[in-house]
Parts: sequence; C-alpha cells; structure tokens
Amino acid sequence: MLVRPNPLILLFCLFLPLALPAADEGAVLFKNVCAQCHGEKGEGKLEVRSPSIASEPSWYVTTQLLNFHDGKRGSNTQADPQGAMMAAIARSLKPEQIEAVAKHVESLPLVVPKEREIAGADVRLGQELFYERCMECHRYNASGEMAFGSPPLVGRQGWYLLDQLKKFKGLHRGAAKGDEKGAKMVQMATLFIADEQTMKNVVGYILTLNPAPPDEAGDDLFKAPAAGQ
Repeated sequence: MLVRPNPLILLFCLFLPLALPAADEGAVLFKNVCAQCHGEKGEGKLEVRSPSIASEPSWYVTTQLLNFHDGKRGSNTQADPQGAMMAAIARSLKPEQIEAVAKHVESLPLVVPKEREIAGADVRLGQELFYERCMECHRYNASGEMAFGSPPLVGRQGWYLLDQLKKFKGLHRGAAKGDEKGAKMVQMATLFIADEQTMKNVVGYILTLNPAPPDEAGDDLFKAPAAGQ
C-alpha cells in the first residue's frame, strides 16, 4: 500500500518557531512531526511500518535524515513508500532542525521490542552469519560503531530489520550515488544473503541480543546503565 506524506505534518514544518533553543526545538519537532508515525516514546508503529527510533545515536539519525533530504534514500515511491514519506518530511527541515531532532531522538530511553523471535528462523545459522559478516561493523552485541557508520541493531523490530535487508538486496536502499555506507550494506546483502530465509535467520539471532524488558508485565522501556556501570 502506498503511504502518502501527511499534508498537515508538512504544513506544520513550514511554521516551526525559528528561535527555540535546540533542545526545545528538537522536542517540539519530534512531538509534532515524528511522533505521529514513530510513537510518543519513539517506540514505532507496525501499522504504518515505522520502526522504533528511541535512543538511536544522533550521528546516525542525522545521516539518514540528510540521505532522505538529499534523495539518497526514499526516492522510489513504489518500492519504498515509507522512505518516500520520510524523504518528503526531511526535505521540509533545515539542517539545524535535523540536528535538533536527532539529538532529541538520542535522548529517548531505548524501547525494547516485545517480539523476541522470528517465526521459522534458525537462530543458530543466524548467529553464524552474524559472526562472519555483521559483527565486524555492528559489533558482537549489535550495539553499532560510529567509526564504521554502523547503527545499533538492538532495539529495532524484527519486521523492520527484515524490511531493510530486503530493500538493500533489491537495490531500493543504499544504491544511490554518494551513499557509501549504504553501498556496503548492498554488497553484504547481495553477496551473503541468499534468500528471505537467511534474512530471517540473522534477524532472529539479532532479536536474542535485545535486553530483557525490566517489567515483563508491560513496561518495555529499557534505560541503558550509566557510564562506568
């Protein structure tokens, strides 16, 4: 189903206050532009296939918003309708607004997905592939590495990770000129991921790395430990 940009969101972007402090502006932007699809806590919404973004590093959020803004991501409205919507929103933002909302996203506590497995996944095979091909950049615990431009994979829904692997393999993400980090993922997906079953295997393993929610009764917010703990 084609997801069209919400005109009210785009209209709001044109009238954002210009003199707000960066932290306040980021919170306002998130509430009025991002939360409708990504949730008030940044937890994501399956019904619009918007992933959890809470706690994503600001450098990664900034990079992806700029990719959307510059046409490096989300340019194919048929193959990537969610990306196309993100591209429309990103183009309405100024660089300083992108930076402000990225910092706010990073400040949000990690929201741990309640899904703990992918149906039909062979986690053992997924672990082998992760160690062989993913760990070098995304690290052994899938926490990401800024030096490689590799984002954390923990805290993201399995369906979203599957969607992105399919887009990389189908050249609907990462194939645009100038997207060097995306090009590396395209190479990995085309060379080492044979089929959807292989994708399920590795995503199934990644889900096992998610921290357990502190309250299994329903509160799935996970606050990372303070430095030194």
